[in-house]
Amino acid sequence: MQDWFYDDLRQVGLDFEDEGEVETYDARQGGSAAKDAVLLDRLGVGPATAMADIGCGTGIMACQAAAMGARVQAVDVSKTMLRAVEQRACESGVALRLQHAGFLTFEASGLDLVTSKFALHHLPDFWKAAALVRIYDALKPGGRLYIEDVVFNCAPAAIAATVEAWVDYMTAQTGYTRDDVACHVRDEHSTFGWVLERLIAEAGFTMLQASYEEPVYATYLAERPA
Repeated sequence: MQDWFYDDLRQVGLDFEDEGEVETYDARQGGSAAKDAVLLDRLGVGPATAMADIGCGTGIMACQAAAMGARVQAVDVSKTMLRAVEQRACESGVALRLQHAGFLTFEASGLDLVTSKFALHHLPDFWKAAALVRIYDALKPGGRLYIEDVVFNCAPAAIAATVEAWVDYMTAQTGYTRDDVACHVRDEHSTFGWVLERLIAEAGFTMLQASYEEPVYATYLAERPA
């Protein structure tokens, strides 16, 4: 690694090496194996699928994909999260390959699918671009990338109103506090939708779908051209 290279193993925002943060993560995020099963089915996951879930959290998505027959690499920068993934996989009776790595350090090739939920925002935009190129290179021609994340779908002039609306939503509907949301906006790197769409395109992907949900959520499905 060059001396200027970004350390993608460092924690940004909330500390997910903390066991308390990991134990409460699924409840706050609203994770659901049933929802992930529907998504994975829509993405065509089956026994022939080679996939990586980057920023896998506690492994709900990764374990569900493995239960559907996929060959799954579960990637996360938190060793505490990966221990939770290992426990979930053991309890579910599925096999995964675990990687203690991030978007800039994971190792994979010949993948049919890469998924990432609420993780890419940990990188500054410069390094998001580098990460997306690495994902592109890890996919087979025709392979797909699915991203779900906190993304601002507003004009720069509307940042204050959009953030305050998100604070209201998060404190009313989830277990996150105002301090948690403020930490995200201040210290993490969620970006604008128009920026992320451009970064995905510049990496070489063809955008298949970009969907935005208020106040600040987005999903993207993109494909490496065949």
